[in-house]
Amino acid sequence: MLKRLLLCTLLLLAGCDRDLPELKLAVDAGFHPAMETLRGDFETQCKCRLKLVAGSSGLLYSQIRAGEPFDLFLSGDSARPVLLEKAGLIVPSSRQAYARGQLALWVSRQLPAEKAAGFSALSAELAGNRIELTPRQLILLLGKGKHRLVIADPQLAPDGDAAVKMLKKFRLWPRLKNRMVYAGHAGHAQILLHQGEGEMGVIPYGQALASGKGGQYMRIPIHFHPPILHQLVILRGTRERSRAIRLLQYLQSPQVQKRLESLGYLAIVATDGTSPDGTSPDGTSPDRTAPDGTGPDSVTPKETGLDRRRLDPGEPSGFERVVKMVSDKSVSI
Repeated sequence: MLKRLLLCTLLLLAGCDRDLPELKLAVDAGFHPAMETLRGDFETQCKCRLKLVAGSSGLLYSQIRAGEPFDLFLSGDSARPVLLEKAGLIVPSSRQAYARGQLALWVSRQLPAEKAAGFSALSAELAGNRIELTPRQLILLLGKGKHRLVIADPQLAPDGDAAVKMLKKFRLWPRLKNRMVYAGHAGHAQILLHQGEGEMGVIPYGQALASGKGGQYMRIPIHFHPPILHQLVILRGTRERSRAIRLLQYLQSPQVQKRLESLGYLAIVATDGTSPDGTSPDGTSPDRTAPDGTGPDSVTPKETGLDRRRLDPGEPSGFERVVKMVSDKSVSI
């Protein structure tokens, strides 16, 4: 009798769960770990379910333009939400910023211990003294040796685009462009790093924090790369507009903005004159790179080598020499 009662209760609860309203979210892969952390809290508050579909912002944008029925699009940039707004595919005034992204330099734990020791020492020194990585240190870490560098496809992923622009800014691109390994999105980049497809990677800081003990990493100062402003839009075809607005308000709330800082993101507080909708005082968007990769400092398919050409996996890395140079007290930084 007790077993029957328990079974009936479980079936009833399962039926109730199926009856809950659902919000279908297209989420940039770099923000997906943070959204997974937040989803339980929001689902409890709104008495609804979130269905998360993760991918690169570029691919998700294309799916939305093709008619995929999403309720919201949490992009990793502002360019694609702007294009959806211009196309009349969003609820008016729903284009809003919800986070600012950061990047991290990742080193695989699959490297021999002696190769990773210098990186560990530098990382501990920076953390212990509460100081940031310097441009010279980054150049030494990335520019020496023959290691392969994993990033997300810059044509599709805002974090990959920011990474390439950073490499160009520090004049590292000519040295590294033939040793790049391109992933479909931030999550795929993390998988490739875990599989040993590259010795180092530049990935979203939030992705690195969520990856556990698979590698070592350090945060890259935000002034090293272009701003990564995350914007969301509520799509015009949604049947759950009120709940979609509630999610927008939830993500912008002070409590969640504070929590996002512990998940690898910066709050959308206007420290540089940028308003919460992601526009500057003159009404322009700080991220001017179009989804096809065009715009200031844009990366062309020829430059990125999007044929996914890779080096021989057996090619030796000079990483152990680099970390010794960086950690050497005689080297002026």
